[in-house]
Amino acid sequence: MHPVSERIRDARERSGLSQADLARAAMMHPSYVSHLERGVRGPGDGALERLARALGVTTTYLEQGERSPEYQASEAAVVRARQLVRAGRAAEAVTELAAVRLGSLDVDQCARVLLAYAEALDLAGDLEASVEVLADATRRLTAGHRPRRAAYAATRLVMALTEAGDLHGAVRAGEDHVAALGAGAAGTDELFRLESTLVWAYVARGDVTYARVRGDDLLARALVHGSARAVWSVHWNLAFVDDALGDADDALAHLRAALSIAGGEEAERDVPRLRLDLAHLLLAVTPARPREALAELDAASTALEVSESQVELARAATIRSRALLVLGQNRDALVHAARAAEMLAAGERRDAAAAHEALGDALLAAGERAAAIKAYRQVEDRLDVTPAGRPAALAWRRLGDRLRLAGDDRARVAAAYRRALDAAGVGTTRR
Repeated sequence: MHPVSERIRDARERSGLSQADLARAAMMHPSYVSHLERGVRGPGDGALERLARALGVTTTYLEQGERSPEYQASEAAVVRARQLVRAGRAAEAVTELAAVRLGSLDVDQCARVLLAYAEALDLAGDLEASVEVLADATRRLTAGHRPRRAAYAATRLVMALTEAGDLHGAVRAGEDHVAALGAGAAGTDELFRLESTLVWAYVARGDVTYARVRGDDLLARALVHGSARAVWSVHWNLAFVDDALGDADDALAHLRAALSIAGGEEAERDVPRLRLDLAHLLLAVTPARPREALAELDAASTALEVSESQVELARAATIRSRALLVLGQNRDALVHAARAAEMLAAGERRDAAAAHEALGDALLAAGERAAAIKAYRQVEDRLDVTPAGRPAALAWRRLGDRLRLAGDDRARVAAAYRRALDAAGVGTTRR
């Protein structure tokens, strides 16, 4: 079979199209498509262009495949960028990938470049640009009839929007892509992961009751139609629902179920992140279990260092600080909290509020009241953009408690408590 014939067939199968579907999209007779794929006939220039458009690839790809100079250059850029990221040089990785010419690449390679580019931007501290790149990758994969890969890219988009604090945008993007990809990716791990990440976005936005209903339905479907990976992904996100509802023990049970299904393979990025959430909840139960939390952090530490994600490393430092503070190791707690706040100094990530709260707690434990108040006011600035709901109400109440203990002025303390009531929907709306 001629290489062009093989590439036409492979691209069609990756797109999930039948020969009849491709014939309609490219305005050709089905028998002509069949002859092309079997190598009986070769496409002319006009036919090749129509096929490329229908398949979401380029004519260069159909003619040369991975041997094309553009493809090889783009793949070399991805490899170099990943090496730079591992070396802690994310800004250089961004420059490397920004220079790739996407116009001559097929949809799959284009998405590969864009996803690597989005990761580099995130690690370089430009989450807003990363969101734009992820949205572009998702659009291209959807238009190129790659529903499973599009669902994966959409999941990363919803996660990035949530981490950036654009919670309405995260929910809107998640719902839009679930609707658009539901038929083509039905029953796949990628779609279950997208839906479970959407549940997390609803929790972050404060729609906890709806998230519980949506999550329970999703778990029931995953147990029947999903793989083990789909099931543990849903368990993981249901833990956020229970945590937001104040059911720390139930949340802990969901995370332990997720970890037992997922296994302990630390090379996979998701497992260390799951361990971070487990460590966080071990400190939220009564009584707190700081030594178990530290054990989970230690189990995840190597993989987190390899991932080079500033957000995850900062979150680990925040949780470690809290655990050490419970154990009375105030000096070490302060070191880790300061490290977390420094790593999240750039941008407006949701995690930054938790980091500064932990820093304030460590400073207060060390007797540095003025510095603690300054850290708590950093929390206040970040909570200003948090949507109303139970999570926001709890955060404002915690802040009020801390400002009062630190000795901040009464007006500021009262304002924090008032914001807690407003977020819970029982206070007087601010004007």
